[in-house]
Amino acid sequence: MKYISAILLTAIILAIPGTAVMASQSSALTASTIPTFVIKAVDRNDLVTIQTDNLRLNDTYKVTMGVMGTKGVNGIQVATIQTTDSGRVTKTFSIPSALKGLHQIAIRLQSPTTGYYAYNWFYNNDANLHLIGTPESPPSDTTPTTGYSGYPYFYITAVDKATSVTINEYNFPPNKTFNVRMNWMFTRGIAGTIVETVTSDASGVLSDTTYAIPDFLKNSYKIAIRLESTTGGYYAYNWFYNNDAP
Repeated sequence: MKYISAILLTAIILAIPGTAVMASQSSALTASTIPTFVIKAVDRNDLVTIQTDNLRLNDTYKVTMGVMGTKGVNGIQVATIQTTDSGRVTKTFSIPSALKGLHQIAIRLQSPTTGYYAYNWFYNNDANLHLIGTPESPPSDTTPTTGYSGYPYFYITAVDKATSVTINEYNFPPNKTFNVRMNWMFTRGIAGTIVETVTSDASGVLSDTTYAIPDFLKNSYKIAIRLESTTGGYYAYNWFYNNDAP
């Protein structure tokens, strides 16, 4: 009976709304270093207040909101926040006009520099209004990419061992700038060396698709590669064997 009760208690805890799992992309993180945040207050269709924990120090995070189920990926950017000597901060953000009236809203914090991120969601109903603070100023570049949907991805098409790798891009957003990073396998390219900066044209075609392998990875058997936009929070990653191909 105790065993059954424990199972039921676990199921109840996991079902509590507003406690979505927050995770970092780094495979080397421990529970004490995973960035997270909780929803502290909501002013329906206007503001939401969060409290963070374990954000990386001296880092910058883009704050995006989107429809429920998206985890805030490719959402509307509502602010940019910075950490200094503490990973625990309380911030308030304006709910974008495009999401007003929705019953549930996803919210995400992601660093374009280190790749660390956390996400959550909230009911768009008044809650703890006395905890609502002054909203952060929206960034200057908050215009969504008109007509774009989905997410970018790419395939590896060729490798010149210890020299370069060539990709074939798909569904990249138009008129964006992307940093190309490479790093050890299993890092997903997060915080990797920037080997090149490329741009996408009006059709999403990249200005260059062949990138030099950095010196510290030339002898690696497998290499992670990542493209991440400097605005908008778009990213894609893959990996390749460091052997001549095709």
